[in-house]
Amino acid sequence: MKVLIIGSSGLLGKELYYFLKKKKIKVFHNGLNKRKLNLSYERNIKKLLKINPDLIINAAAITDIELCENAKKKTTLINTGLLKKIFFLKSKYDLNFKLIQFSTDQLYNSEKPSKESDKINIYNNYSLQKFLAEKICLKNESLIFRTNFFGKSISKNKSFTDWIFEIFQSNKDFYLFKDITFNPLRINTICNIIYTIIIKKKIHINGIYNLGSVGKISKSNFAIFFAKKAKVFHENFQVCNYKKILKTKRSKNMTMNINLFKKKFKIKLPKIRDQIKSEALNYK
Repeated sequence: MKVLIIGSSGLLGKELYYFLKKKKIKVFHNGLNKRKLNLSYERNIKKLLKINPDLIINAAAITDIELCENAKKKTTLINTGLLKKIFFLKSKYDLNFKLIQFSTDQLYNSEKPSKESDKINIYNNYSLQKFLAEKICLKNESLIFRTNFFGKSISKNKSFTDWIFEIFQSNKDFYLFKDITFNPLRINTICNIIYTIIIKKKIHINGIYNLGSVGKISKSNFAIFFAKKAKVFHENFQVCNYKKILKTKRSKNMTMNINLFKKKFKIKLPKIRDQIKSEALNYK
């Protein structure tokens, strides 16, 4: 099987490339330290598809919500337009690959953990772009994971835990958000899950699945718990609501119900605090 990872210079894509390579999967990429090709252009995507992959994993995304709000056209080209071009070329050249798309938990905002069939909430351009990307993928029989992830970055992009570790180490005053709740996974855990799906030949499953950890946690409690486990905790921070700092409206309770994923893929998912403790070991 030939696997093409698009977005291989990013936080998740780069880790996933090296993980699958170590597992002896035949894996290709579009640049590991920086993009080799501008994915806004169809001709460049065509070059990538010349390897005739069996599976494309799309980890390319601009996830900065403020940037998506202020540069709608530019960010739409990657977050939505890239998939349009991929599937156009698939049809034009009669290619036969499957696609795994990483979507976002930013589409949810409910008092209880959200199911895949629950109401979608679109508060900003980023959420809209990812929702439209899902629609494109569904029309083309793809596998879509709504997820959120963290972990020590091997790319130029910083993760949530990278930021936490650095800001606590700096002894600067900073803010943590108490009103945003989620249930993310470690990047390494997601890599293991994707590998399992590949070797168990479940890439042909279609549809949307929530991929997260068991339980939930606020971003402030996540940061405090992680900092303590990584031995960098101090109290030079204030806990506040996100609107005190951020301009763009966004989801607050992004916690996902993960029962459908567990039932369909028969893969056990870990508890959120166990994930945080495991990742903290990478920072010591």
